[in-house]
Amino acid sequence: MYQSRMRPLLVTLAIQVIFIALVLMVGRYFMLHYFAVPAELAKHSEDVTRMWSIGVRYDLRIGGLFMSPFLLVGFLFCANRFTWRVLKTISPYLMGIIMFLVVMVTISNFYYYQTYHNHFDIFAFGIADDDTQNVLLSIWQDYPVIRAVLCGLLLAFISFRLAKHTLRDKARQHWHTGFFIIYLLIATIVLAIAARGSVGTFPLRRGNAQVSQLLILNKLSPNGFMALDWAINDKKADESFAPVSHERGKALEAQLGISGLNARTPVNPWLAQHKPNVVMTVMESFGSNMLDFDKPGVNDLLGHLRPHFKEDFVFKRFLSEDNGTAPSLAAMLFHSPFENISHSSEQKVKLNGVPFDVYKKAGYKTIFISPGNMAWRNLVNYLPRQGVDEVYDQNTLMEMYPQSASELGAWGVPDDYAFRLAEKLLSESKKPLFITILTITNHPPYETPKRYHPAPYALTPEVLKHSADTKASQKNILETYQFAADAFGQFVSSVEASPAGDHTIIASTGDHQMRRLNAFYPQEQVLDRAVPFYLHVPKPILAHTKWTYDPNRVGSHKDIFPTLYNLSLSDTPYQAIAGRNMLAPVDDPSRAFGYNVTLWIDKNGAYPMSGNPAFYP
Repeated sequence: MYQSRMRPLLVTLAIQVIFIALVLMVGRYFMLHYFAVPAELAKHSEDVTRMWSIGVRYDLRIGGLFMSPFLLVGFLFCANRFTWRVLKTISPYLMGIIMFLVVMVTISNFYYYQTYHNHFDIFAFGIADDDTQNVLLSIWQDYPVIRAVLCGLLLAFISFRLAKHTLRDKARQHWHTGFFIIYLLIATIVLAIAARGSVGTFPLRRGNAQVSQLLILNKLSPNGFMALDWAINDKKADESFAPVSHERGKALEAQLGISGLNARTPVNPWLAQHKPNVVMTVMESFGSNMLDFDKPGVNDLLGHLRPHFKEDFVFKRFLSEDNGTAPSLAAMLFHSPFENISHSSEQKVKLNGVPFDVYKKAGYKTIFISPGNMAWRNLVNYLPRQGVDEVYDQNTLMEMYPQSASELGAWGVPDDYAFRLAEKLLSESKKPLFITILTITNHPPYETPKRYHPAPYALTPEVLKHSADTKASQKNILETYQFAADAFGQFVSSVEASPAGDHTIIASTGDHQMRRLNAFYPQEQVLDRAVPFYLHVPKPILAHTKWTYDPNRVGSHKDIFPTLYNLSLSDTPYQAIAGRNMLAPVDDPSRAFGYNVTLWIDKNGAYPMSGNPAFYP
């Protein structure tokens, strides 16, 4: 009797998943038909195909998630005659309700896009934050609420009738027990895959929605439920932003011992006439805790970057602002302590004084490149609002370098494609460029392109002592770290040898420490939060600026852009916050410190930012 109940339940779930997916697909089709320009779609035919491929997987995921609870309950309820009757009586009604919700969310997402030119986002919660009565009145007046409800009820009734029909009791041929178990196992696996949307390491997620440079295709990839889920997560992570008084600001400055948050670069007529390109590379997990294991010829972690580390400026007593990519980026690029600012309630606010703004006002073209997917943290939309002229991510790179598509990993294409594009832009530009590059390869699951031939690396005793992985995994980590550094080193070499070489400043740092490594506290607490700050400055620029290099100066991410401004801009105001020029002829003692959210360092030693007050010389 168990299989005579379980089999119709599985058929019912399959039909319902397909029905839900079809409704969501129809909603996407109508949005594409009404909001996209056919001429633009014709130029991006491959992206349209990719949008449908990802979109269908999102739709099946929603169907799988909705139906999975019925399967889990069915495993138990099909074993008893009474519980089976309860299940087959209630399920059609619940499935009808689910279909009604699917239809209403799909229609609502259609009209939300029509109004706000975006799928559901954090602003959808305005109905709760604003004048609820007037918002509801506006919805009633401006949108076809009755027709939407009737459509939802019709499809809900169809879903209800389908479930009633497929769940009915009737005589069924008995299958062999072994065959039935295999059938049940396969059905369970298929439903689980549908609910994940993927058979890979990661389930289908937000970043997968970024399929094209054509913005509408990225907006139509997810269905309304996926967009709502992201909006809810954004709402939970949202920060409350409130004005701060001038008096409070001055009190904080006095407490810190600095004269103000703003500064100005010196007047430099040569820089005013010869504005150099500036390339700032934020390298994924380029931590000093891993770099400390570098040993030429034995465990080579720098590759082609090694000669540049010897010839150029490198500060190693240097901390990342935070211990994750998003918060470190927010601090460096947006001067914000809130990692969610790019997809918060303030995501549409233009910031003044951030690096893109400073360079844009100085006459630069501003560019952001990443081999990853910039749907991440809504950067694809937020960066242009902050003054970025062009944003390139994995989709652009796969179009420009088709061979990169076969090397697409969990987080994007290999880093060297981003550097190749940056080199191309530098060679073609007729005006100074400010380029920010965010790399991604040195990230789990730690995979390098098959074409890469690594320099020697080894599991030395120190590596094994700090390893948190198996030997095989640790080898992958070492190779990936080397690949990322090597790719950057080759980029520096190529630019240095090019016509743009004598007027291009190149800087790099890590976004945070290398993960998967154990740290022994307190003796390694600074190393565990440290990242190098590398700086290549062409000789003509050094000859026309005042500088002093002291590799023992301490600093952190806050000091990077003040250093770059002083090397590239003449008589330009900027927000120093508490940062300073690391190459200044005379160091500023009030700002000569490094800050991480867990640690503070100065020339005397280290001060943990949590627990009881402590000092380590």
